[in-house]
Amino acid sequence: MKFPSLFLSISLIFLGSYSLSSKDNKPSASAETRVESILPTAPESGSPWGDDASKLESISILNLIDEKNSQKRWQDANKEYSTAIDQFELGRKTIEKNREESKKEVFYEDRYEWQKQIRRENKEKEFQKQIFDLRSQTVAKLIKGMNLLDKIENPKVKESAPYLDLKSGIYREYIKHQEAFKNYLQVIDFTERYMELSSKNEAEAEPHRLLALSYEKMEQTALKSKNQELYYEFKELKKKHLLRFAEIHYGRESKEYAGIEEKVGKDF
Repeated sequence: MKFPSLFLSISLIFLGSYSLSSKDNKPSASAETRVESILPTAPESGSPWGDDASKLESISILNLIDEKNSQKRWQDANKEYSTAIDQFELGRKTIEKNREESKKEVFYEDRYEWQKQIRRENKEKEFQKQIFDLRSQTVAKLIKGMNLLDKIENPKVKESAPYLDLKSGIYREYIKHQEAFKNYLQVIDFTERYMELSSKNEAEAEPHRLLALSYEKMEQTALKSKNQELYYEFKELKKKHLLRFAEIHYGRESKEYAGIEEKVGKDF
């Protein structure tokens, strides 16, 4: 995938160290993540960002195009998307089942509590590694789906609902896994791309919640790197998406919106 120049500059800047020039305006290095304390921790009910990802039926789009390979690429991308969803859900359930079963196991050789604790911790590390590997395999399938869609160049197809719906679905799943990996630059990049696909996507609350959280993480990274310019840029972007989330999720006339607007006004 090709990344915008902004993200290349950010990555390069974090390799160096720059000094915050103003002592009076110097932010506190001890500041903790605060966005999580005022936002919901999960997508709203009925959101396409929920745990149950929506799959798309294989449909004909030949009437929209004059490129004979477009339909096959769309169908292949849809297959990668559907397989990624199914395999991750099946794998996740299997890991959860094994985790619950492991809690019932008794090892009589563990006479002391510290021995039992070590065994539990080691077992949990195994499960975390399995989830990590499962996510990595899922991401690989989603990237394959993205690449297949990117090979479709026909303008009519790229503007069609089947194309936009499938690309949106792939992006959503990809973003969820990148958030789990704590790859916040990837979350930001693909959430911005997701919203650019359609006005419907931009009008969803969840992308703005994810962006507010991710920009705050990057804000703290910029602070640790002593980069004043990026610190304030990320802070403004965080506030922008906080307000947009509150507007969509709560409504501009709500007390929740007023509360978040007040925090933003106080340079939250």
